Parts: sequence; C-alpha cells; structure tokens
Amino acid sequence: MRYVGAVPSAPEPVVQVLEAAVLGAVQGATEFLPVSSSGHLALAAAWMGVDPQAGGHVLAVVVHVATLLAVTWAFRRDLWGLARDLFAAGDVGGAVARREVLNLFVGTLPLLVVLVPGVRAAIIALEGDVSAVGVALCATGLLLLTTRRNAGGRRSVTPGLAALIGLAQLVAVTPGVSRSGSTIAVALLLGVAPAEAARFSFLLSVPAVAGAAVLELAHLSEGPRLAPDVLAVAFAASLLVGLAALNAMLRLVRGGRLWAFAPYLLLVGAVAIALG
Repeated sequence: MRYVGAVPSAPEPVVQVLEAAVLGAVQGATEFLPVSSSGHLALAAAWMGVDPQAGGHVLAVVVHVATLLAVTWAFRRDLWGLARDLFAAGDVGGAVARREVLNLFVGTLPLLVVLVPGVRAAIIALEGDVSAVGVALCATGLLLLTTRRNAGGRRSVTPGLAALIGLAQLVAVTPGVSRSGSTIAVALLLGVAPAEAARFSFLLSVPAVAGAAVLELAHLSEGPRLAPDVLAVAFAASLLVGLAALNAMLRLVRGGRLWAFAPYLLLVGAVAIALG
C-alpha cells in the first residue's frame, strides 16, 4: 500500500466506472447478437485486467439481469398473453398458452445440470481461460455457418424440439458459446420457422437468466463488494444497448442472416486462442 504523507491511499476499486460501462455495453450488445456475451465479457475483462474471481463475475450477474429486463420489456405482450391465457379453460388461447409454457418448461429443464456441485466453479474458471473461450467462440461460429444453407422451415416448437433446443442452451453456459446463437441455430436446423425460432429462444432466456440471477444471490458476498455507482452504470449500459441489439437480432434472424456473424467469431476466437 502506498502512503501520501501519513495518510494511507484508498485501495483501488476492483472495477472502475469506465470499465463497468464498457462491460455493460459489451453484455448488452452480445447477449442478443449470436456472438456469446459470456465469451466477450470474459475477453473484455481479461483485456482490462478484471479478475472474474474478484468482482468480474458479480458484475456479469448484474449486467445479465439488465438484459433480462430488456427481453422482458421487448416481449412484454407475449409474456402477458401467456400469463393471461394460461388458466383460461375451454378456448383455443388457453390451449396454446399451456402448450407454450410446457415447451418453455421442457427447454429450461436441462439447465438443472448447473446445480450439480462443481459446475458453477468450473464455469467461473473458464471465464478466466482466454484460450478456452477462443475455442468456444470458434465452435459457435461453425454452428452459425450451418444456417446459411438451412435457414429454418415451417415447423412450430414441440416439447421434443424444445428439449433439443434446451440442450443447446445448456451447452451455452460455456463461456464463448452463444446462448441466442446456439438455440436459434439448432431450432433452424430442426426446421423451426425463423420468427418462431427467435421468439422461442428469447422467451427461453427469461427463466434461464432469472434462475441464474437467483442462484448467484447466494454467492454475492463471496468476493469484494462493488461500489453502487459501478453496478448502476453497468446495469444501465447493458439495458440500453441490449434493447437496441435485441431489435437488430430479430431483424437478422427473420432475414436469414444469422450465419453472417460466423467470420467474426472465427476471427476473434482464433486471436483469443493465439493470445491465450
């Protein structure tokens, strides 16, 4: 510790406000674009010297909650419709709502694997492994390339398809594997219509991110506390950028251009592997 005269200098914050703004914007842009928010957060944190074990992971949880709010707002009519019609008896709307909720439940079930002891610690460790993140980014890029010749069909999501899409979401807990990219790509490969694939993917993120946030609440006291202004700046940046990125992503999927992100992912992944 350095001293100025007889007064000790205050310890440097784990995460600075500017770093929080950058990380929040990175999360907002990459949560919905098919480029892996966790991978980009890990790379950005490594570049700025933010240790995932000492504050960076807590910040990641906060910015993920911000993007949860963004997707909830963007799909507020869908979510309200499901809640309104879920218990409606004897009409078509009620049957449709119950089927959709069942699909979301089935798609979320694979994430229970994260509750297995040791899985959370392994995920956090991977966040600090730049080479591993690079490999995962390349894998995501290769998956997106498959959608160039198979941009979906006309199928609706069924419980069986929801289970397969849910497995893709489970794999996406790996830093560098895009949750939106992998779930939408798998849905398209299974013949789901593009608009339906995007809608189901983003609705599926609501219980996934909400569950992750609740799970992390029990661990927020394990590392150093982050200043309220740091968390507020990160949250706001993630929310605002996330809303813009979500709208852009919906247009890209409907236009059949999900594969266009593959070259970027392969390039960034290769650089991360080389520098890792």
